[in-house]
Amino acid sequence: MKNWVVYFCCMVIYLGFSSYCYAETGTGIPLKYISSCELDFNDDEKPDIALLIETRRGWELIVLITNASGYNAIVVSRDKPNMYLSCHFGKTIKETLAGKGKDKGKAYETLGTYMQLTQPEGSSVAYFWDGKGFREVWTSD
Repeated sequence: MKNWVVYFCCMVIYLGFSSYCYAETGTGIPLKYISSCELDFNDDEKPDIALLIETRRGWELIVLITNASGYNAIVVSRDKPNMYLSCHFGKTIKETLAGKGKDKGKAYETLGTYMQLTQPEGSSVAYFWDGKGFREVWTSD
């Protein structure tokens, strides 16, 4: 009998406390994760994180640059839907020859890494750190 009373009292106490422990979601709309990668984009020997997400504003490429206290978030690109993120090692990016009046594409030197957004069977654009921020270079059209 004593065991049953102790068990019953424990259940009443547990249910009483657990009724105050509940989770509520916010009123915001969740974002959709598409892809990510981790490389040192700014050549400071610390890994940075690139995130391709979909928000209410559309698709956004956001890079989290590592600093002493955590990360600095930089929105690198917006409004390039249906493009997919890949991260690469490489010292040179060649600009596309496609486009109005272009007769030769320029070659850009990187710090050794860059990101690329690619649309399947379509255009692609690369982003690399130029010492001040991320630079955009269209690599195919």
